[in-house]
Amino acid sequence: MRALLSADRGALEDPIRGEIFGPERLQQHGHALANAHRASPRRGRAASFFPRLRSNVRVLREAHHYLGSHAATGYDISPAAEWLLDNFHLIDAQLKEVQDGLPRRFFRTLPVLVDEPLAGLPRIYGIAWAFVAHTDGAFDDGLLALFLSAYQKTQTLSLSENWALPTTLRVVLVENLRRLAERLATQKAAQELANLCCDRSTSVSPAQLDELLSELTQRGVSSTFLAQMAQRLPYQQAPASNSCQQWLQRALPVPQVLALQQPGDQAADNLSVSNAVNSLRAIADADWQELIGRNSELMHLMLASVVFAAEDSGTRDQTLHAIEQLARRLSQSELAVAAALLVLLRTARTDDAIEATPLYWLHGEGRAELFRALGRDGDPRRHLRFIARSCAFPVYLGTWLLGTAALAAVALGLVGGNSAGHPTSDPGVLHWPLLLCAMLVVAPASEAVLAVINRLISESATPTHLPRMEFAQGIPGEHRVLVVIPSMLTSNQTTDELVRRLLLHALANAESNAQFALLTDLMDADAAHAPSDDTLLIHAMAQIRALNARYPPGQSSTAASAGHRRAPRFLLLHRRRQFSVSEQRWIGWERKRGKLQLLVAALAEGVASEFLDLGELSELTPDTPYVLTLDSDTQLPPGRLRELVGIAAHPCNMPRLDANGRRVTSGYGILQPRIVTPLPTENIGTPFHWLFAGQCGIDPYSASSSEVYQDLFKEGTFTGKGLLNVRAMHAALGDRIPEAQVLSHDLLEGALARCAAVTDITLIEDSPSHADVAAARVHRWTRGDWQLLPLLLSPSKFALRAINRWKMLDNLRRSLVAPMSLAFLLLALASGVVAPGAALALVLAA
Repeated sequence: MRALLSADRGALEDPIRGEIFGPERLQQHGHALANAHRASPRRGRAASFFPRLRSNVRVLREAHHYLGSHAATGYDISPAAEWLLDNFHLIDAQLKEVQDGLPRRFFRTLPVLVDEPLAGLPRIYGIAWAFVAHTDGAFDDGLLALFLSAYQKTQTLSLSENWALPTTLRVVLVENLRRLAERLATQKAAQELANLCCDRSTSVSPAQLDELLSELTQRGVSSTFLAQMAQRLPYQQAPASNSCQQWLQRALPVPQVLALQQPGDQAADNLSVSNAVNSLRAIADADWQELIGRNSELMHLMLASVVFAAEDSGTRDQTLHAIEQLARRLSQSELAVAAALLVLLRTARTDDAIEATPLYWLHGEGRAELFRALGRDGDPRRHLRFIARSCAFPVYLGTWLLGTAALAAVALGLVGGNSAGHPTSDPGVLHWPLLLCAMLVVAPASEAVLAVINRLISESATPTHLPRMEFAQGIPGEHRVLVVIPSMLTSNQTTDELVRRLLLHALANAESNAQFALLTDLMDADAAHAPSDDTLLIHAMAQIRALNARYPPGQSSTAASAGHRRAPRFLLLHRRRQFSVSEQRWIGWERKRGKLQLLVAALAEGVASEFLDLGELSELTPDTPYVLTLDSDTQLPPGRLRELVGIAAHPCNMPRLDANGRRVTSGYGILQPRIVTPLPTENIGTPFHWLFAGQCGIDPYSASSSEVYQDLFKEGTFTGKGLLNVRAMHAALGDRIPEAQVLSHDLLEGALARCAAVTDITLIEDSPSHADVAAARVHRWTRGDWQLLPLLLSPSKFALRAINRWKMLDNLRRSLVAPMSLAFLLLALASGVVAPGAALALVLAA
C-alpha cells in the first residue's frame, strides 16, 4: 500500500480516453491527424516504447498482486478490478506478443514523428494512440479501416507501418491497461488508508491527516481518500465529536459532489478495462491480411497485375516485401518502385508467362532491368549472388571432405603421432591393420560430418517458400490433375483396400477438375495370362464402377459450354504383362516406372493404347497437365492437392526446357512434398518404430522446414510421391532410361525433370514397425542405387548436373556406412590399432 501511495511515483496518468467518435467523425479526425503529423526516417537513438512496455508489465503485475491479495481475503473490489484479475494471463502474454510481432530491427525501420507529444516514436504509434483514445479501446476492424483510409488520403503508410499496426495497437492497449490498473490499485490503497485512519480516529492528529492528504493529492487520489472517510465517519453539520471528524468537515465541506462523481468514474473505468481486454482478443483473431490489403495503397496498385491478383497471400507478401526492401535500398517510395514494376509487367513478352510475374523482376533475371527502370545502372549485387550460387556446391563438398579427413585423423590417433601406443611412422614396417582401419573409418566419419553440416544448414537457412496461385474456387479446368496409386492386383482384399484409399483421397480433396485412378499390374507369372487374372480384374472394375455410381463427376462450366459429357471421377488403368528377358518371366513392363512412363505418354500424346480399354473406367480427361503419384499407404490430407497444383501452376515454377527440349533448365517438372509419419496405432507402436520413425504426427504450429538441397541449391530430391508435370516428364524422360537396367528411378527422374522439395505441404506415410520390413526396403533401395552406377560413369549421356551426380554418389556412400562401420569397430576391438572407446564413439555418432 505504501509503495502505491508514494508521492515519489508522481501523479496517476489519465487513461487513454477521449471523446468517442462515430464513423464520420473518426474519418474527419483521420484526415486532420494526417495533416498534423510530420514524420521522418529514424535517425540515431530515437525514442522506443520497449522500455515503457516492460515498465507497463511490471506495474500491471504489481497492481494484479495487490488487488488479488485483497480479493483473496474477501474484500470487495470494483468490476474493473475483477476484469483485470480474470484476464491477467492475457495481459501478461502481451510482452512476448509484442517482441515477436515487432522485433527491434523491424522497429528501427519505421518512420518516426517529429513533433510532440510523441516525438521520436513511430508514426504508426501515434495513429494507434488516436484510434484507441477515440474508440475507448474498443476494436472494430470496420472503424479502423475507415480511419486508415482517411489518414492515407493525405499521407501514405509504408508496408512496414501497416504490418506494425496490430502489434502497436497491443502496445497502446497495454499502456492504457497499465494506467487503469495503477489507478484502480492506488484508489483501493487510498480507501484502505482511509479505513485505517477512521479506525484510529481518536489517535490521528489533524497535522498527520494534512500531511497524508498532501501526499495523496500529489498522487492524485485525495478525493478517493476523502470519500471513503466520509462514508465511514458520521458526517453532519452539527459540531463533530472528535478532531478527525472536524478535520474531515474542513477538508470536504460538500461530500455530495464526490458521492455523485465516483459512480460515473467507476463505470467509465470498468468500460475501458473491458474494452481493452476484449480488444486484445479481437486483435489476435482479426484477419489482418485482408484488413491491411484493403487499406494498403501499395496493395491496391499491385492488384493491377493479373498474376499478382491471382497469387495466394504468402506469395503476395513475398512480392510486397521485396518491393519494400528495394525501395528502402534505393531510397525511393514503395509506390514508385511498384509503378516502375507495373510498367515492365505491361510491356513484357506475351509468349513468356514468367515475365508477367512480379517476382521475375524482383528476384529473377529481370531484376537488373528493373534497376535500370528506377534510374540505376543495374543491380550491383548481381555478380555477388552469381558467385555465391556458383561456389555453394564446391564449398559444401569441400567442407565435408575436410571435416571427414579431420575426424578420421582424430579417430585414428594420427594427430599427435601414435594410436593406442602403436608407432605409426616407422618407414620400414607396413601396418596393415592401421591401413585397413584408415580405409574403413572414412564411412562413419563421413556420415557424422555430413549430418552435422546438414543440421547447421537446416538451422541457419531460411526454408524455401515456392510461389503459388490461390485457386480459392477450386482447381481450374486448365490445371486439372490425375491422382494415381501405382499398385498390383494380388487379391480381392488388397483391391478393396486400394479402392478405399482412393476414395479417401477424393473425399479429402473434393475437386471437380481432379480424377482418381488405380494404376495396376498383375503379379509376375510364367505365362502371359494366369487363371486368376480375370477374377481380380472384374472385381476391381466392379469396385471402381460402384464408386462412380456413388460419386458422379461434377459438371464444370468448361464441359457444359463444350457440350460433352465429363469423364468419370474414378478410373482403373490396367495393363497387360510383357515378357522380360532379364527376369525370364511375364511382368508389367518396367514395373512402377513403366506404368508412370506409359501414363505420362498417354496424357501427353492423347493415346492410351498400352492400357486395357475398359470403357468409361479407363477414360482419361484430355489435356490433363498434372499427375500426382502416391503409394498405396500414402495419405493425402485435405486441401493438399489444390495447394500442390497451385504451386505447379505459378509461372515461376513452370518447367522450361533447353534448346533440345530434353532437359528442364529452370522451373520444376516434379514437386515433392514433405513426408511425415502418422501417430502410431496400437498394433505398430513397437520399440523399433519408436526408435527409427522420428517425430510422429503433424505439428499444426509449424509451417515449412528446411531441406538442405532445396534451400542451398534450389533443387530437391524426388522420393516417388509427388506432382508430375506431364509435358516436362514426357520430354525429359521419354525413351531415355535404358530398359531393364534401372530399378531405383526416382532420383534419376528428379535429376532429369528437376524436382522441387515443397516442405510446407505434407503427405503422411507410416514408417516400418519391424526390422525385417525395414531391411527389405533398404535392400531394395540399395540395389536400385547401385544400378545407377553405370549412368554415373557416363555422365554425358544424360548431362546430369554436379549436384545430381553427388546425390547418386552419396546414396552409394550411405549404403556402405553400416557394413564399413561394423567392420571398423570389429577391427579396432581385435587389433587395438585404434582405441576401442574412440572407435565406438565414432560409430555411435554416425
